[in-house]
Amino acid sequence: MNIPFVLDLAIGLIFVYLILSLLASEIQELITTLLQWRAEHLKKSIEVLMGGTKESEESRKARILANELYAHPLIKDLNQEAKGAVAEGFRKVSSGLFKIYQKMTHTENVFGENEGGPSYIRPDFFAVTLLDILGVDKISHALSIARIEKFKQEQLKELFNLSQTASLSEVNTGIFNKELRECGQNFDELVTKYSQEEITLAMFVELMEERFILFVANSRLAFAAEGEGESPEFLLERISAIGKRIYGEAGKKVLLKNLKPDPREIMASLPRYREVYLEIQDVFEDKNSPAYQGIESAFKELEKVIDLLPESLKDSLRVLAKRAQQKNDGAQDTLNTFQQEIEIWFDRSMERSSGVYKRNARGIAILIGCLVAAIANADTIYIVSSLSKDPVLRATVTQNAQSIVNAQPIRDPRELEGVKAELRKSLQDISLPIGWSEITVKEQRIQNSQWRVPFVKQFAGWLISGLAISMGSSFWFDLMGKIVNVRNAGKGSYPTDDQSSRSL
Repeated sequence: MNIPFVLDLAIGLIFVYLILSLLASEIQELITTLLQWRAEHLKKSIEVLMGGTKESEESRKARILANELYAHPLIKDLNQEAKGAVAEGFRKVSSGLFKIYQKMTHTENVFGENEGGPSYIRPDFFAVTLLDILGVDKISHALSIARIEKFKQEQLKELFNLSQTASLSEVNTGIFNKELRECGQNFDELVTKYSQEEITLAMFVELMEERFILFVANSRLAFAAEGEGESPEFLLERISAIGKRIYGEAGKKVLLKNLKPDPREIMASLPRYREVYLEIQDVFEDKNSPAYQGIESAFKELEKVIDLLPESLKDSLRVLAKRAQQKNDGAQDTLNTFQQEIEIWFDRSMERSSGVYKRNARGIAILIGCLVAAIANADTIYIVSSLSKDPVLRATVTQNAQSIVNAQPIRDPRELEGVKAELRKSLQDISLPIGWSEITVKEQRIQNSQWRVPFVKQFAGWLISGLAISMGSSFWFDLMGKIVNVRNAGKGSYPTDDQSSRSL
């Protein structure tokens, strides 16, 4: 048995496997689409990510929360459906088969009230949706409003107490209190603008500094115009020193960091949100102010969500929040870092989930491969025997394999659309040793009779073919291209008789 014969035999066998694996791949893809295995596996993986693997109260909460995620517009819009009568008809058939499959397997619809879901969710979409459902931005904003309100009150109180320690005349005291009331009104306007999200936290601090400087300047002008008695200049110098301490370069950084809650504080406030809400209530004197109304609305929404959170998800988010805080000491980007940590957490979990899905899909591929092998009567033992005895068949298969490899460059074996057309053309010229034709069945019966147990050889051949088919069309196309190239490279390696005589 020489090497060219072995290579031709291998090419012929791979050619058969390629044809059948293309068929098996199409069948598996059709079943996967109709039964929504990818989308269902993704939904269950998200539930496991948030609630764990054990069936318990935590997993029930995770399922409800996952349904909330899938109902969110950002995720819901991913499950786009084609329009038109054909597409709608196919969806109805698919939906019907999916319901029959659920009844036969006694499984519930993992998509809740929906008939399906997306097969893939980007990590940033998941992170943004989860944070939006948890109301992290709203809680962060509400806590910031409470802190700036407290900061405003403390600053006004400090200025008032400072005036009490100064020896001002009655007129100067009246002037100072008047300017302080106007300053307080300006501060109130800024708190309202921030609560209504008209300005950012950084803009709020900048505007507070402007109002503070304006208060000092107006007070100085008022004292100069109408003041009498002891000069209040010493008081204004002390007030200016307070402004430099609070609104200096280093002071602003500390102030911004203190006013904006970090993710750890937000996650810590979730289990004790009622206590946090009571603390915030004590800060506000005016319960009818727009700032307080915004906080009240945010905590009412939080109350609806808080009972949906599994403990395992809370623990995971606390760890991610702590990691985000350690990575970023800034006040403005900590929530963005927290979102990125959630994206990484989700992405790594989906990588593990993808591995589980591939293992399950591999098992399904073996079953489909064995069924295809049995239905097509693709007996590997018989195929090898037929190719080894029939040089014409072997040469024809090798020639067609060469044309297929040349038509579809081997550098991209996953693009097999062109290969399918070439294979259909090739099958018109080749009578492969598969199928249930009278001659094939008769020859197989003769071979089976040589075995002690009837049909063991045929079942073994089907099993080998099924395992080979499950390897996938890309694998066999890639391997066929390599063997064809090896075979072509071997041509002309040895001189012919005429060439040898001429060289002598």
